[in-house]
Amino acid sequence: MRVKIIGISGSPRKGNTNILVNVCLDSARELKDVETEFIHLADYKIDGGCKACYACFKKPDPEKLCYAYKDDLNLILKKMMTGDGFILGCPVYWGSVTSQFKTLIDRTHPFSGLGRPLRNKPVGGVTVALGKIAGQENVLFEIMKFAMFMDMIPIGTKVSWPREGMSCPWGVAGQQGWPEQWGSTNPGNLEAVNQDKAAFACAKVLGMRVAEMAKVIKAGFTLCNPENGETKWPVGRLSLEDIKDYDAHYDYRMQKQ
Repeated sequence: MRVKIIGISGSPRKGNTNILVNVCLDSARELKDVETEFIHLADYKIDGGCKACYACFKKPDPEKLCYAYKDDLNLILKKMMTGDGFILGCPVYWGSVTSQFKTLIDRTHPFSGLGRPLRNKPVGGVTVALGKIAGQENVLFEIMKFAMFMDMIPIGTKVSWPREGMSCPWGVAGQQGWPEQWGSTNPGNLEAVNQDKAAFACAKVLGMRVAEMAKVIKAGFTLCNPENGETKWPVGRLSLEDIKDYDAHYDYRMQKQ
């Protein structure tokens, strides 16, 4: 069963978060028939956040997606629709996610109008902070809240309580430097997470677990599907009729305006 795992980094810098996301992707490729793609949001032109114009809801279009901007985030959304599983990474900024990552979350609004095409796709979270207790769990919870809102399936990592290095059962939580943090003005700070061996070990497990579950879910829905009556809804995108049945409160009239 061939699957594609997409890793996304919401860091404004090319450093520690990118490293851990790519460790996950490298581990995922150790399994047979796993393709990966890495997306660094800072490499793309993103003009702004969601304007709540609801054009994407009234006229859902998998080719146009966001009507408010003609920027690269539309390309990223299209790439996301090709994924079978995801590694979402973001460093801790002031105890929460970066502006780049929050913009990505907000700009996925077109997926709601399209019937939630990321439904049932597994996702793992990755984060890095300067300190040992510096908001890592907050960022992982933000990632998982987004995943659950999209009807995706959150995947945790191994439960480990290492004597040195960072570990968290909710995802990969790294520290920038170990045992002492390396400030962002210090030479080598962009690679300082390499010292956190526990975070690396968790990243390897998480990447493989996301790939495993992507295969299991994709294969399972080929056997258990609405056509043979074993599931109620398809694995991914819902049709408008499916949405009416899936969410009785969904205002499908908006799409007829």
